[in-house]
Amino acid sequence: MCSVLSWQRTTFNFLSLSVLPTSIYALSIPTCATWNQNGITVAGNSNGSSGSDLASLTTPANIFVDNNYTLYITDRGNNRIVRYHTNDTIGTVVAGNCTPGSSPSQLNSPKGVAVDQYGTIIVGDSLNYRIQRFPLGSTVGTTFAINSTINILGQVRDLHINIKNEIFVTDSDYSRVVKYYPNNGVGVILAGNNGVGSAANQLSNPYGNFVDGNETLYVTDRGNNRVQMYLTGATSGTTVAGITGSSGSSLMQFNSPIAVIVDNNGYIYVADYGNSRIVKWTTNYSMGGVCVVGCTGTVGAAANQLDSPRDLKFDAAGNFRYRAAPLVASNNDNNDHDHAIILD
Repeated sequence: MCSVLSWQRTTFNFLSLSVLPTSIYALSIPTCATWNQNGITVAGNSNGSSGSDLASLTTPANIFVDNNYTLYITDRGNNRIVRYHTNDTIGTVVAGNCTPGSSPSQLNSPKGVAVDQYGTIIVGDSLNYRIQRFPLGSTVGTTFAINSTINILGQVRDLHINIKNEIFVTDSDYSRVVKYYPNNGVGVILAGNNGVGSAANQLSNPYGNFVDGNETLYVTDRGNNRVQMYLTGATSGTTVAGITGSSGSSLMQFNSPIAVIVDNNGYIYVADYGNSRIVKWTTNYSMGGVCVVGCTGTVGAAANQLDSPRDLKFDAAGNFRYRAAPLVASNNDNNDHDHAIILD
């Protein structure tokens, strides 16, 4: 049965969708599902203005939505992680204290957040070049992994966990995706182990990553305007969306793809940052994509517009969240439209 789902907008434009057994919850999205083109602001200011009060956000970068529909946002410009329960209009700070720093209670430009089965919040503390863990109820973090001679770690651009509590991060400084096993702060390179470039075994300034229930890895290779897929154990990727080295606005192309998620049908959803839209690609990759959100061809803060979407996820009901699920949030790096959006 086909259905129209929703998307939500947190006034920091990005989208969030969570998927199958790889996430906290499993999805069951019909192959013919569509989403309402008008989003609902669920975090931040609906007019797109930024701020540091608990009703505002500043350059939010990533989102996570748990199976209770609780939304977590990396409020990058305010150096904090903010939590929103369903129907909250005011967020709660659960990590960071708004002041950039490297103490256990501080963050510096966080990018990437996830919550494990025990309620531990895991944060990519980007400009401290580390991954922090905040136990349930605590705003004092412990360092799980940090840049060192035995664990080279640049800026974390995205962070996910699976049901095994393995952590996957995109390291844009070194153009690679790294996996961390539980209780081991030394990562294993999964993709991008051959330097920067456009070959099948290379990446160029990657941002988003997603791992499905079969442990297939998807990477938004931003500098090459493509999405690469890596089967388990593969060191070379296959281009499954976009055209390598070709930037544009056609539905065969991307302009700085920045986040990716995959649903239970194997359909790929991409935050096409430079085109301010969300595009879906089916398993018939050669047919190109279909615009599903932000399809007006214009940029803005209206209910049917996005401005440089930064992240996307599904919630447990299959709603789009830009930076959280059933939410679409788009983030503008120039602070023009700092909010999160939900697409129903």
